[in-house]
Amino acid sequence: MPERPATDPNARLRTLLDANPPASVLGLPVEARTALADLLEDSRRRQSESLEQAFTATLKHVPFPVRGIVRKVLLG
Repeated sequence: MPERPATDPNARLRTLLDANPPASVLGLPVEARTALADLLEDSRRRQSESLEQAFTATLKHVPFPVRGIVRKVLLG
């Protein structure tokens, strides 16, 4: 697994949360904030993979001739 470039954990958390982290989080040691950002990134990645697998499995129940149309409708 490639190493992540050293970045400010507060900036990473702000990006991941799409908001400023709560003061209680900002009060954590830098190592804990970095670990929290890592966990959030991993969680989002796994969630995305799970949703993709569920979507693919769901499409298998749609008749083949209309799968492309259904995919376009569902993915917008």
